[in-house]
Amino acid sequence: MTQNPSTIGLMLALLSGCILPQAKSGSEPAIVGQDIRLTILHTSDVHSRLLPYHFEPSYTDSTVLGLPKQSSEDCQSEYCDHNPYIYGGIGRIGAILDEERAKAGRVLHLDSGDSFQGALIFNEFDGEAEMRLMTEIGLDAAVVANHEFDKGAANLAKQYGSWGGFDLLAGNYDFEDSDLPWAPALDKMVLPSRLYDLDGLRVGVIGLGNVSSLNSIYDESNSMGIKVIEPEEVLNRESALLRTQGADIVIALSHMGLHEDIHHAKTIEGVDIYIGGHHHIATRPPIVVTNEKTGRIVPIVHSGAFSKFVGRVDFVIRDGVIQSFEHTLRPVYNYPGEDGIFVLPRKPEVVDILEEYEEALATQYNTSQVIGYAGETLRRYSVTGGDSMLGNFTAEAMRFYPGVETEIALTNTMGIRSDIPAGEITVDALFSAMPFDNTITTMFLSGREIQEVLDFVSSRSTDRGCSSQAQVAGISFAMVCDPDNPRAEDIFINGIKLDPDGTYELATNNYIAHGGSGFEVLERNTTQVDTGISIRDVVMSAFIQYHTLPQPEAGVCVEDQRIETRK
Repeated sequence: MTQNPSTIGLMLALLSGCILPQAKSGSEPAIVGQDIRLTILHTSDVHSRLLPYHFEPSYTDSTVLGLPKQSSEDCQSEYCDHNPYIYGGIGRIGAILDEERAKAGRVLHLDSGDSFQGALIFNEFDGEAEMRLMTEIGLDAAVVANHEFDKGAANLAKQYGSWGGFDLLAGNYDFEDSDLPWAPALDKMVLPSRLYDLDGLRVGVIGLGNVSSLNSIYDESNSMGIKVIEPEEVLNRESALLRTQGADIVIALSHMGLHEDIHHAKTIEGVDIYIGGHHHIATRPPIVVTNEKTGRIVPIVHSGAFSKFVGRVDFVIRDGVIQSFEHTLRPVYNYPGEDGIFVLPRKPEVVDILEEYEEALATQYNTSQVIGYAGETLRRYSVTGGDSMLGNFTAEAMRFYPGVETEIALTNTMGIRSDIPAGEITVDALFSAMPFDNTITTMFLSGREIQEVLDFVSSRSTDRGCSSQAQVAGISFAMVCDPDNPRAEDIFINGIKLDPDGTYELATNNYIAHGGSGFEVLERNTTQVDTGISIRDVVMSAFIQYHTLPQPEAGVCVEDQRIETRK
């Protein structure tokens, strides 16, 4: 395996002579008064799903997005090529992109960020594989999103400086004023916008990174050294600049989330198209907004997450105005056809590189090691929107673990990233479900603070379709999803009604203990103790202990309505 420089000093020395990727350019045919076709290939929120993985489509995936819902088959090859439930893989994405490019003229591949974090390959190689392989598949530009900073801004600079061959965009991140050693290099790497000349059609692309999921990012003294610029300022400034440079069309490549994209599409007049991510959704069909100032239609396209889709949008543009567009989603999976299972090809150059990492992971982690057995799919989300099988199992394992042993536990639902599929539970499946290297933090909370925490959970969950954003142990409550007054009611601690003046010991994860995902009431607590105990290791130990799950008779790894949803 090729090794990266190990020190920031060496990294900066390498970067000082690097050449950043240049915009595409070409001849300039007469396009005035002509209908011009532009194709955007789109990926987003890959989250390190570089290797194919097991995934059972949800109701929305099947009914709205058209993914098949059928019985799983046993894998028949190294890559499970004959299992219709095996999705993703950067080799397949590369092959799809090559196929789609061959059917297009003026084309850009844009990615809406969060290629880092979500599988074991990131934990081990710190984003090297993602940068190297996203370059190999011919990516033109990507947003710097929140998970690109998961191992620090210095790591982002190191990995991109060593392996990046595409543009990094984020107009609302400013590193210029930081005095940290890597900041000057990263400030040069991350561009606010870029103009692409596609055979005479000039396409401007503005990057917008996410800020809501980065701890203390609005504090200019934060550890990443990032100064945040308001997105409205960025969109107005950069769209005007791109127009002066001759842009015929301007795209916002966003990781702000769907709600922010809709708001900006309505209110910012200089942007023609929003290509977005962060919420892990696919818009089918795209959302179309009428801009309040220009009266023009503004398409908003999101193409899903976890390497499930490659999006393609074909625009017809005349004199800088969108005349029509068509959006398709290419699922990244093997599907049944008339002659059996159609196996998606994989880009050979990508497979060759990927095998290096796969072999190293198998040796280092014994990824195929079996640590338990799932009699059915162990789900991260609840069918009711409340507590889930994996959420309850994780929270219970945290609070009962030796050296922790607290009265209650609470962890964020999004810390669990995928279901555990039915069958043998492997180390690889555990890392896919729990990719974050979070540790258990304990603290003492008053009854009033618990009320505040659960009120916040109810508010955050209401904004997300009344789907609980936390999982608990030792706590039961009603989550009232009233948009005008979201709140927690009927709170019980181990069967006893919450005492506002009481004191309770909580086990949680260090991410939300530090204020992640908006848990400010936990962040300001002064009794915190980080145990250093890995939550993933705790859950692995519990899998080994119970072995076969779920166990309904014992109430282990089941939904038990400890979080009741009220709308």
